[in-house]
Amino acid sequence: MLAALLAASPVLSDYKDSYSRGLEAAKDGDWAAVRQRMQEAIADNPTAAPRVRLYGQRWEPYVPQFYLGLAAYKQGDCATALAQWRSSANGSVISGVPNLKAEQDRGAAACDTRVAQQPIPEPPKTDPRAGTGTGTGTTAPATPDGGREPPKPPPPKIEPPRTEPPKTEPPKAEPPKAEPPKAPPKPAETPLAQRVPAALLEAFRNYLGGRYAEVARINPDSFSDARSRAQAYLIRAAARQIQAEIDNSAAGLDAARADIRAVRAANPSLVPDPALFSPRFRSLYSTTR
Repeated sequence: MLAALLAASPVLSDYKDSYSRGLEAAKDGDWAAVRQRMQEAIADNPTAAPRVRLYGQRWEPYVPQFYLGLAAYKQGDCATALAQWRSSANGSVISGVPNLKAEQDRGAAACDTRVAQQPIPEPPKTDPRAGTGTGTGTTAPATPDGGREPPKPPPPKIEPPRTEPPKTEPPKAEPPKAEPPKAPPKPAETPLAQRVPAALLEAFRNYLGGRYAEVARINPDSFSDARSRAQAYLIRAAARQIQAEIDNSAAGLDAARADIRAVRAANPSLVPDPALFSPRFRSLYSTTR
C-alpha cells in the first residue's frame, strides 16, 4: 500500500513521524522500537520543545531524549539512560512536564543505586620477591664465606637422532571441478520517487508539513492509474477534514466525505494508515458510506 511505503520512505520521513511511532511503541512496552524511533527523531531534530503539533489537533511535548533514556533504562542500560536524561537538550524542557519528570527522577535514582552497588575490581597482587636474586624469583644459596654461589649452568641438551621420513609418492592431481552456473543478478528495485507520481509525493509532503490548503489543490482525476487516483483522493480528504475542523466548516466536511466515497470507488480495499492519519479522520472514513 502506498501509504505504508511513504511512511517508511526517507523522502517523507520526518522527526514528527518517528516521534509519533516512538510514543505508540512506548504505550505497547516495545522498548527496542522506542529506542530506534527516538534515535531517528533526534537525528532529524535534536531540539526538545514544550509543545509541538504531531498531526491534526494533536499537540505533545517533544522530548525524544527522555524517551530514549527511558527505553535504555527499561533494557538495563543505565549509562545511556543517565546520559540522555542529564543532557542539556532534555533538561531544558523536561522540568516543565511534571509526570515525565517524576518518572525520570525515579529511574535516575534507581540507576544511581545500581552504579553505586557495583564492586570495584581489586588490582592484581604482585610477589614482593619477584625480580630479586638471579632474576627467577628466588635467591641464590649462600656460600660458607657469606657470598653467593654463581648459578649452575643448565645441563646440555641431548638432540634425538634424526630419522628420515618415509618416501611417499606425490598425490595425483585431480581434475578441476566445474563451478555451478552463477545466478543472474537481480534487477535493481526502482526507487520510490520513480514509482510514485511526483504530484502525489508532493501532496504527502504538504500534508505531513501541515500545509492542508496546498494538499486540497491536488486533482485526483489527473492520475491515469486507479491506485494513484485513490491515494490522491485519500490525502485530499484528510486535508479537507482537518481544515474543516479548524474553520468549523460543514461544507468542508461534506467535501471530505465526497473524497472518501471516491476513494472507495477507485480502490475499495484501501484503508488509512494509523501512522499517517489521525483517529478523527479514520473515524470519519469508517462511517462515511
